[in-house]
Amino acid sequence: MNSAETQQLKKNYFWNTLGSLMTSLSSVLLLIVVTRTLGAELGGIFSLAFAVGQQYQILGAFEMRPYQATDIKGRFRFGTYLGSRYITCLAMLLAICCYALWTYGISYEAGLAFSIAGLRFFDAAEDVFHGMFQQKGRLDIAGRALFLRSLTSTVTFTVVLIVTRDLLATCIITALVSLIALVWLNIPAARSFGSIRPSFAPKPLGLLFAACLPLFLGSFLQSDLINVPRYGIAGTLSNTDQTVYAIIYMPALVINLLVGFVFKLLLTSLAEMLELRKLDEFIRLLLKCVAIIAGVSIAGELTAYLIGIPILSLLYGVNLDAYLSVLLVIILGGAFNALSVILYYSLVTMRAQMLVVICYLGADVFAHAVSGWLIPSYQLMGAVMTYDLSMVLLCIMFLASFFYSFKKQK
Repeated sequence: MNSAETQQLKKNYFWNTLGSLMTSLSSVLLLIVVTRTLGAELGGIFSLAFAVGQQYQILGAFEMRPYQATDIKGRFRFGTYLGSRYITCLAMLLAICCYALWTYGISYEAGLAFSIAGLRFFDAAEDVFHGMFQQKGRLDIAGRALFLRSLTSTVTFTVVLIVTRDLLATCIITALVSLIALVWLNIPAARSFGSIRPSFAPKPLGLLFAACLPLFLGSFLQSDLINVPRYGIAGTLSNTDQTVYAIIYMPALVINLLVGFVFKLLLTSLAEMLELRKLDEFIRLLLKCVAIIAGVSIAGELTAYLIGIPILSLLYGVNLDAYLSVLLVIILGGAFNALSVILYYSLVTMRAQMLVVICYLGADVFAHAVSGWLIPSYQLMGAVMTYDLSMVLLCIMFLASFFYSFKKQK
C-alpha cells in the first residue's frame, strides 16, 4: 500500500467515524430535547414514532448498501441502484402513512407520527450515494456528507423546537432543511464519478430486488425484533414508561450504531478477502472486531454501574434512580446485538442471505411469543429481558449459520 492509499484510508476512517458519531449522537440529542422541552409523555410518543421510522427506513434502503458496497465485480450499474431507491423510498413514505392512519386515524396525532417517522427518509435516500462513494474507495465523502447533514438536522430540530414548542412544525422544518442538505452534500460529489441518471429497466431492477430481498427481509425482521419491547410497552404500560425504556436503551443503541457504521468500512475488504481466498485474514479481522465489542461492552457496563443513572437522569430530566438493574441488563443485550451485527455482515459477504432471514424470523417469532408474558409480568424489566433473550438466541443461530457457510467457502 503506497502513501497515497494510506492517506486515503485514514481519511475514510476519520470521516466515517465522525459521521457515525454524529448520527449516533443525534438520536440521543433529539430525545433529550423533546423530553426536556415537552415532557416525558410526549417523549414517549416521539421515541415510539422515531423507532417506527427507523424500521421503515429499512424498506427505504432495502438493505442494498452491503450488497452495493461488496459488488466489486460491478454486476449492477449505479443507475439501477438509484432507480431502485426511488421506488423503495416512495414505498417507505406510503408505509409510514399507512401506519400513522391505521394507528391514529385521520387526526393531528397521525400527522405527528408521520412527520416524526418521516425524518428517517433522508437516511434511506442518501445511503445509495454513500454506497457508490464506498465502492469507489471514497468513504470520506460519504462520512463528511453524513456528518454535516446530521449536524444540520439536529441543530435545526433543537432550535426550532425550543423556539416554537411545536413538535409537528419542528419536524416539517427539519425535513425541509434535511432535503436541502442532502442534495447539496451528495449530488455534486456523485456527479464527479459519472452519470447519476436513474435507470428503471425492468430486468436489472428485478434482479437487484431479488438479490437484496433476503437482506431486506432479514433487516426488517431485525428492526421488528428490536422494537418488540416498545410495541409491548405501548400495549401494556404508559407513554412515560416508553420514555424511560427509550432513555435506558440509548447506551446500547449508541454502541450498536457505532458498530454498524464502523463495520461497514470493512465490507469491501471482507469481500476481497473471500474473493482472493484469504480465509485466515478474514477470520482474524472478525476476531479483532469481536474483541473490540467485548472491550467496549465491559467498559460500558462499568461506566453504567458507576455513573450511568445520574448522567442519564441529568441529561433527560427524568428520575431513573429505580432503573440501574434495567440499564445494566439492557447493555448486556446490546453487546449481543453488536455481535449479531458482525455475524450478519459476515454472512452477507458470504452471500448467505437466506440463512440470515431464517435466523431473524426465528428470533422475531420468539420475541413476540415471550413479550406477551414477560412485559405484563415484569414491566420494564420484562421488556429488557425480552430484548436480551432474543439477542442471545439470534447470536446462537447466526454463529451456527456462520460456521456452516464458512465451511462451504473452503
